[in-house]
Amino acid sequence: MDTRRRTAASFLLLLGATLAALLLMQHYGEPSAVGAVNQLCGDGQTSGCEVVAQSEYSRLAGVPLAATGLFFYLSLAALLLLATAAGGEEAAAALRLVLGATLLALAVDIVLFGLQGFVIKAFCKLCLATYAVNAVVAVALWPARQSKATPSALGTLVLTGWAIAVASIAGGVLAWNGALVARAANRAGTLLGGPMASGATATPGGDEALRAEVQRLRETLDDPQKYNEYLTAKSAREFDAASVQNFELAGAPLKGPADARIQVVEFSDFLCPYCRAIAGAFKDFLPHSQGRVSVRFKNYPLDKECNARMNNTIHAGACWVARGGICAQQQGKFWEYHDRVFENPPREPGRADVVKLAGEVGLDATALGACLDAPGTNVRLKSDLEEAERAGVTATPTLFLNGKKLPRVNDFLVMVEKESARLGLPPLTQPPAAH
Repeated sequence: MDTRRRTAASFLLLLGATLAALLLMQHYGEPSAVGAVNQLCGDGQTSGCEVVAQSEYSRLAGVPLAATGLFFYLSLAALLLLATAAGGEEAAAALRLVLGATLLALAVDIVLFGLQGFVIKAFCKLCLATYAVNAVVAVALWPARQSKATPSALGTLVLTGWAIAVASIAGGVLAWNGALVARAANRAGTLLGGPMASGATATPGGDEALRAEVQRLRETLDDPQKYNEYLTAKSAREFDAASVQNFELAGAPLKGPADARIQVVEFSDFLCPYCRAIAGAFKDFLPHSQGRVSVRFKNYPLDKECNARMNNTIHAGACWVARGGICAQQQGKFWEYHDRVFENPPREPGRADVVKLAGEVGLDATALGACLDAPGTNVRLKSDLEEAERAGVTATPTLFLNGKKLPRVNDFLVMVEKESARLGLPPLTQPPAAH
């Protein structure tokens, strides 16, 4: 077989191992991995990968599928390396074995894809990337099917070397998985109780307590309901500890009573799908909030054309749509514009697209066009972005309740009730969920 095909397959298997390692760290809540995955797969705060990782289908016999994938990719990469070194009939047999394993993995991928689409109802883009890796590896090694060599032709030396490599890889993956569990136990100790909660460390005499702590954490991570309760409790602690930010509220688009006891400041991107979801949730929620909640809108377009904090543009054209919102507010129709954009967001809009959108909600298109080009519009947009930077906003939607940053948008109702209790207000009747 062409050496380039083997080299490409080896590279792809190592890429698959890298993706699996990232997903494994995300599964156990490693902060850097969670942030990276949410940036790659979502809006920076959440993603389909997070939803899939929390589902019961993310584990097999208690072991994360990501750990199984990491073992799979590294084992096949080791076999390809040994095959390349051996050459001849042994190499041909190894290539057929790798091809067969990859085709089997693709069959499993089809099942997992169906689970994401029809059962979990969320897609993990990095998981889909591993499926693509498997498909391309199969294409690269497809000519190996024509070889008449069988796995029995691998040879004693290759088989022995591969057995040693597989054992080492399995031990390494299991050890790393255990270390990730222990690290997660340290982070979650205050919720789960036990020695880790009081700052204890692993010592020879504390092994039994540590194992019990790890087991409690494993049970939490493996139960979607318990895991969500853990995340909500963690969010509540972070909300309590958060410092209060002071925002310039004058002139910000307002929905709800100006004197509401619970004032929400939302940093949003008109082209962000999660912002679209939260906009719909607020529309349903505010009429049921008994006048105690108001929402003020501020711009944080994920577009480096106007947002200097963005290294890469996530939503091209978001700056133009944000300027359109500022200009729509000048004509007293911000929320009409807001609802129209979120109803059917444009793809990579430019100035002309924003003018057209404005015309659809009854705005004076000529005046809006002039406003888009006015220096003051950029000054207003820059003011929102500067406030966002001071408040530590890095993604959308980001919500602040009475100046405190909400760690998870999913916990909005929980924090509203928490803030209501702090203010001495009665609980709300069950309104539609805002998530």
